[in-house]
Amino acid sequence: MTQWAQIVDLGHTAVMLPLAGAIAGWLVAARAWKAALYWCVLFAAGLGVVASSKIAFLGWGWGIPSLDFQALSGHAFRVSAVIPVSLFLLLRGASSPLRTGGVVLGMGVSIALGALLVHLKFHTLSEVVPSLILGASVSLCFMRIATALPTPRWNRWALPVSIIVLMGICVLKPSSINHRLVDIALYLSGREQPYGWSRHWALEVAACRPSGAHGTGRARQGRK
Repeated sequence: MTQWAQIVDLGHTAVMLPLAGAIAGWLVAARAWKAALYWCVLFAAGLGVVASSKIAFLGWGWGIPSLDFQALSGHAFRVSAVIPVSLFLLLRGASSPLRTGGVVLGMGVSIALGALLVHLKFHTLSEVVPSLILGASVSLCFMRIATALPTPRWNRWALPVSIIVLMGICVLKPSSINHRLVDIALYLSGREQPYGWSRHWALEVAACRPSGAHGTGRARQGRK
């Protein structure tokens, strides 16, 4: 179980966010300004959607009980957005079949990790599937745009810049973003405690609403 959980951590913020930053750094170093801008905007927009769904649940208990849906999976979104794009850029100079194969492989890895999230009960199927679709939409949209733009030119600064950006983001401890989402949710909702990542949260919401905005909840550690 522990080994599988370590594989799931491939999609953790501490891994995928620096890698997404390294992609942007590589594009900038290659003077692919438009591609870098599109990548940053698309990825940030996707992250915003995922973060909003988590804040809505943590602060107000919003979800879809009938579908067992609480919030989008950040892990599933990040891997399906970042891994295919990484392989796409690495194989830009290769033949078309090889590039396509790399993207398909990236999507396959994303789906496999999503299935593992469901198997290990970190998320339900209703939470993972839309997250994978969102991430795949970001990656496919970027690849379509990038294909129409001039091919990024490799230069001696591309790798150093990518590494510097990656290490810089790691130093900022991106994993702390999860804690900041809780703080934001509590601030906006006025609650003292967030709603817990529990399959009984619908009962908690029902118990809290009649008495006002305040209630009790317990956040389960390790939520993906």
